[in-house]
Amino acid sequence: MSTPYPRLASPLGGASHPAVLNRRIRDLILIGASGLIPLLIALGIALEVPNPNLLVALGIALGTLGILAFAVSPRYEITLALLALYLGLLDGPIKLESANQGASAIRDVLIAVISVGALVRLVVKREDIRLPPLSGWVLAFVALVLVEAANPGTHGILKIVGGYRQHLEWIPFFFFGYVVMRSKERFRKFFLILGVIALANGVVSTIQTQLTPTQLASWGPGYSELINGTGNVTGRVYRDSEGVARVRPMALGSDLGFGGLVGVLALPGILALLATGRLRRRSVAVLLCLGVLLAIATSLQRTAVLGAVFALLAFAVFSLSTGRRVTRALAAVLVVIALTFVLGSVLTANIGKEVFSRYTSIAPEKAASTSVSYREKALAQIPADIAHAPFGAGLATVGAAAYFGGQDRAIIEGHSASGESQYNFVTLELGLPGLLLWIALSVKLLVFGARRLRRIADLELRISLVAVFAALFAMAMMGFAGPTMSRPPSGPYFWFAAGIFAYWFAGPGRTISQTTL
Repeated sequence: MSTPYPRLASPLGGASHPAVLNRRIRDLILIGASGLIPLLIALGIALEVPNPNLLVALGIALGTLGILAFAVSPRYEITLALLALYLGLLDGPIKLESANQGASAIRDVLIAVISVGALVRLVVKREDIRLPPLSGWVLAFVALVLVEAANPGTHGILKIVGGYRQHLEWIPFFFFGYVVMRSKERFRKFFLILGVIALANGVVSTIQTQLTPTQLASWGPGYSELINGTGNVTGRVYRDSEGVARVRPMALGSDLGFGGLVGVLALPGILALLATGRLRRRSVAVLLCLGVLLAIATSLQRTAVLGAVFALLAFAVFSLSTGRRVTRALAAVLVVIALTFVLGSVLTANIGKEVFSRYTSIAPEKAASTSVSYREKALAQIPADIAHAPFGAGLATVGAAAYFGGQDRAIIEGHSASGESQYNFVTLELGLPGLLLWIALSVKLLVFGARRLRRIADLELRISLVAVFAALFAMAMMGFAGPTMSRPPSGPYFWFAAGIFAYWFAGPGRTISQTTL
């Protein structure tokens, strides 16, 4: 007898008793009324100031509404979906519109509210708290980050705060992935959400590729700083094959290449939808697939293109274990390849091939050498970094937090150290112990998935887990070209995927998944 998957609760929690229904309806009305107050205040302020900024006001209002909703809702699948939409669609524009690093604290508050709310519910219900499998790896990583506060290279409390945020901000997503992703239906919705986010980023990125640097800089002070560059930031502009200055799109993120990274992470999930969905659902997946490919292509990020290739290959190879379903999985891969050629022709015809001149170095005849040499010099620096700073150069010396609390970059052999790859980044921030732990954890997850995927009896579920595995594999490869863990979307995705693996390959899902449903 097959073991049923847990069903999603109804909007009112599945309660049928009139008293319970009335109470929950009153709670919803109270939440809505409470949220309306900050919304009206924010809009009022936006309209009254000399230079109203409706986007910032809307972001503040939505953030306040989100905090209220997240604090009271036990429906983690809904609150996490809203959080994902915020990270993928609003976090970047709000930060760049305001040109204020503090604006990114909204996401930290939302993550904290969900986490604290979950802990409070466990305490109130007096349930036994059991850590998920693989938690030892997570706690060891957290411990390494915490002790780096005592590193002589960590200068001041602001550097400690910036470093902790940079490394630990996404850790709760490990537990979110373990708790939430417990049914095929939730995998389908997860992939749809990623596809929608990628589609939106692809559209915005396409618009940005057609703007001049001056036009995009006029979007807001943060955009101006990125495009023109500041003392701390190199301008996000390049010269095309004809010498014309063009922007490197950030889509709906806060820095270049965001849309492409979202596309890489969404691509395997869209492949899974194409391989498992019914005809009507597959038509939606095709539309989202176009959006994913658009996001990758118009990101003008070579790392994203190579990452998409790795994700595609990993999905194709590990789908071979699905037996009779492999034809649908491989057909999905062929659909993506066909759409890639069609979309490429349309984009070059309408936007101009000069825009995509950055991709010449990863043409098919050069892709193999480029993928190896892209960050060869940076990777070759790792032994010297370890020799001079075996326990790291200190927190917030490289990465997104390098300028938090003042410029204080790591200096190795008289030169500013490079955090251009994930492995350089971890070495400089956490030293040799951090590098070894990070590599071991990444290998553990990939080997874990490769060995246990075949034990998943339900083929649709197996394909969904193959999609998550393919995204993780692509991230490991992209780590050689740039830091992947200090920013969205790759940072939260990694820990979320680790939680998914903990449930399905080592937790309760391991027993459930061995039965064909």
